[in-house]
Amino acid sequence: MTIRTRLTLRFTGLVSAILGLAFACLYAFCSYFISSDFYRRLERKAATVGEMLIHQRMSPQLLGQFNRLRKDQLPAQKIAVYDGNNSPVFITNERIPLAVSTKVLDEIRKKETKKFRQGVAFVTGVRYATADGRYVVLASAENRYGDQFLRRMLGVLIGLFAAIVGVVAFSGWLYAGEALRPMQRMEQQLNRIFPNTLAERLPVHSENDEISRLSITINRLLDRIDESFRLQRMFVANVSHELKNPLTQISSQLEVALLNRRESTVYEETIRSVLDDVAELSTLTRDLLQLSQVNQESAVGLLTDSVRLDEVVWDVREEVSETNPHYDVIVNFEELPDDFNQLTVPGNTALLKTALKNLTENACKFSSDGRALIRVRFNETTVRISVENVGNPIPADDLPYIFEPFYRSRQTAEVRGNGVGLSLVKRIVQLHQGTVSVTSNKGQPTVFELKLVRQFNG
Repeated sequence: MTIRTRLTLRFTGLVSAILGLAFACLYAFCSYFISSDFYRRLERKAATVGEMLIHQRMSPQLLGQFNRLRKDQLPAQKIAVYDGNNSPVFITNERIPLAVSTKVLDEIRKKETKKFRQGVAFVTGVRYATADGRYVVLASAENRYGDQFLRRMLGVLIGLFAAIVGVVAFSGWLYAGEALRPMQRMEQQLNRIFPNTLAERLPVHSENDEISRLSITINRLLDRIDESFRLQRMFVANVSHELKNPLTQISSQLEVALLNRRESTVYEETIRSVLDDVAELSTLTRDLLQLSQVNQESAVGLLTDSVRLDEVVWDVREEVSETNPHYDVIVNFEELPDDFNQLTVPGNTALLKTALKNLTENACKFSSDGRALIRVRFNETTVRISVENVGNPIPADDLPYIFEPFYRSRQTAEVRGNGVGLSLVKRIVQLHQGTVSVTSNKGQPTVFELKLVRQFNG
């Protein structure tokens, strides 16, 4: 069911309920008013007969003749008077049945008056007390004109209800269509935009309404989708390039080695060169696997350790120094806490060590003196680790993209690497609900800073 149909049905249902309740109240009020008025008329007739027969002592024969001569007779009118022994002393229109039990007559004597229905007839009973006893006067008649009016009124109300509901349903259908027309235009524009023309965006009107805010949200989503496609294309292109170079080198070296018979030393050199290229491919494959495995879905299973960051820093310093003796890693704790638990964060030791090691190796690799400085600062809620080096600054145009997979600027293209390290660092830090930032200006050290929380949110 479409939204337009649901809106129309709900709007029509609401108006129908209100209208039906109003018409029902109107009909009930008219029915009550007509019935009450008819009962009052019967009560007056009963009071007139009781006054003449009981108080004025008019004979039943004379009262019967007088009653027949009156022109204000009601349809199927019948009047009956009963004495204290429940015996009838006066009855008109004997052909019209009016069966009233002694229980009802006794009830009228107790309550003085009683109004009730007997079939289609309205009946009013009135008590008259005299020295001779307590009489009961019953007046009954059919309210044919009132019932006819109510039937006609009911038909008119039903017809009017149907007509109004029909108009409301038609108006609601048009109104819902008009209200949803901007959504239909957005759907058509989105079908035209995606996926061929991602550069286009939905128009945003000046009115600050729901449609404008939805258009802004969709445009932001399109921006992220466009950026995702761009990164995907760049990722595929860079992966292809990174894989193509070592594979081409391996193939070329092996082909050259097979052209002519050569000395064993030449073959050894060729094998060593091929092994270097294979090692490069292995490193790239390992980095890609790490990059694919580190995601938010695996956070619950990975972040189960209580990590002492001071131990991680010293382990990284030792590993980097062993990997390349020319690298010099300096560690600086500004002030060690009295409680070493303040240097502890929840997470995964191996992942945090990988992130910090990548930053440290990069700092040494791009430093002018092969030196990197690791600073550790802490407070009650966070631990900050910064990795500094002195060398050529990162170009400002490259700063927004250095954490993207396989992105390598002209400055880093000459250095051996595959462009996965910083992307892996950012993903690991985000997995630990932390942040990573970089500052690099001419004449100042380049600083990468990790900010890790001591307690996860949620």
